[in-house]
Amino acid sequence: MSHRWQYSDKHFVGDIEQTYRERGQTQVINDINVVDLSVGYAVNKRINLVLGVPFQWATRSQAVNDTRRKDPKTGLPVPPKGNNDPREFYNPNPEPARKSDDSTLNPTSSLNGAVIDRYETSAYGLSDIKLLGTYWLFDPDEHKDQNISLGLGVLFPTGEKDAKDTFEVYDPASNTIKTERRNVDNSIQPGSGGWGIIFDIYAFKQFYTNFNLYLAGTYIATPETDAGVINGTLTAANPSIWSVNDSFIGRLGVGWTFLPKYGLTFTLGGRVEGAPSEDFIGSSGGRRRPGYAVSIEPGLVFVKNRWIVSFSTPVAIYRNRLDDSTGAEGDAAFADFMTLASVGRSF
Repeated sequence: MSHRWQYSDKHFVGDIEQTYRERGQTQVINDINVVDLSVGYAVNKRINLVLGVPFQWATRSQAVNDTRRKDPKTGLPVPPKGNNDPREFYNPNPEPARKSDDSTLNPTSSLNGAVIDRYETSAYGLSDIKLLGTYWLFDPDEHKDQNISLGLGVLFPTGEKDAKDTFEVYDPASNTIKTERRNVDNSIQPGSGGWGIIFDIYAFKQFYTNFNLYLAGTYIATPETDAGVINGTLTAANPSIWSVNDSFIGRLGVGWTFLPKYGLTFTLGGRVEGAPSEDFIGSSGGRRRPGYAVSIEPGLVFVKNRWIVSFSTPVAIYRNRLDDSTGAEGDAAFADFMTLASVGRSF
């Protein structure tokens, strides 16, 4: 059983953090928990099969804006009452965005008026089941100090792709906040909405006693174009449809068994994960938020008496919200860090 938790509230356009979102309380906040129950079977000493059944619980908090609050001369949003810094919403003479400073805004930014409320949507349930087969390239009995495993698998679209919840929308005509039933954002949908092909690699090498180098990577290719799920108002004349996008994760690091008697190993490595702008197989239509995060991942592993317990905390050092397949930019919320924990037993 493994658990993953991440709290994504830092907005990026490209690799520039949009800190004004947090200052103006307009940021979107995703709080996601995933529990994965898996069982593996060794067909023989070189072939293994693993079935993973994940469950997800996720919420998304976002702002409601009063679009009436605009400057009568410029027609642009003005700060809410009590805010004396107009740069929070608009700067008529913006400077070029810099990695270290985004205090000035581009006039083309999405400025939707003063924040008057926040609300939360949620989705939970079974996610997409994975079945993976792996093969050790070298005989494990003769290569205990180094080996390479290659894997191929299937991602089944078992998770709900169009979970719905109640959204709050400001209506300037009646000066009220109305509610509307919509599909929740695809970032918190339990399912991706499409089949996937899983490519997997894992390798290790022991350089010295109790000192190992490891490499791991997984790429999930999704041939389908889109999930057929509407983004926004369900009755829109020409709605945008969420894409079914590929995803990837790569890890490289070292492990040091500092207490062999107690089965304790400290790990430290680099980690990159995200979604590409274009799919490896098939077309890349529909709306998507491509991007990736690079993290430093310290961890601790305990192995004793057929039990294995692990915990790690990847801390982001670089985040980049890529342009989509059409070249259009956008923003996305990333986490500063996440927690990963697992416990298992072999029989």
